[in-house]
Amino acid sequence: MRVIGVGNVLLCDEGVGVHVVRELSRRGEPPGTEFLDGGVAGATLLNLIEGEERVVLIDAADAPLPPGTVVRLLADDLSSGGAPRWSLHDLNLAGVLGMMRLRETLPELLVLGIVPADIGTYSLDLSAQLSRRFEEILGKVREEIASFAISPRG
Repeated sequence: MRVIGVGNVLLCDEGVGVHVVRELSRRGEPPGTEFLDGGVAGATLLNLIEGEERVVLIDAADAPLPPGTVVRLLADDLSSGGAPRWSLHDLNLAGVLGMMRLRETLPELLVLGIVPADIGTYSLDLSAQLSRRFEEILGKVREEIASFAISPRG
């Protein structure tokens, strides 16, 4: 399974997906998982996602929840039709998913959005709020990845 962290690490919590993937990769958790830094890839995510059976994408998510909350989304939750239920920053993921649907190359996809506290400050570090909760965020993300890995294929 491939796990891709996306976001802009120059903008504090906007890069939380990349920070999470880097740390999970460093720890080798969960084993047998391929971790990639997707940065602010946008449409080039096609190259990282297509051809895979299952993909987990981790990004900052604008949701009406406390900072550090991990939100579980599926590809259908990010449909490009109508107003999206959640919004992911700086990434037109709905458009990328739409292209893969048209090409019939969309894998089973789980999106884990992490609610940021600060996406406007130029900083290579996470905000104090997310830094304090980082181990908790890592634990929740590990659980979600493990659960997705063993779930029946759809």
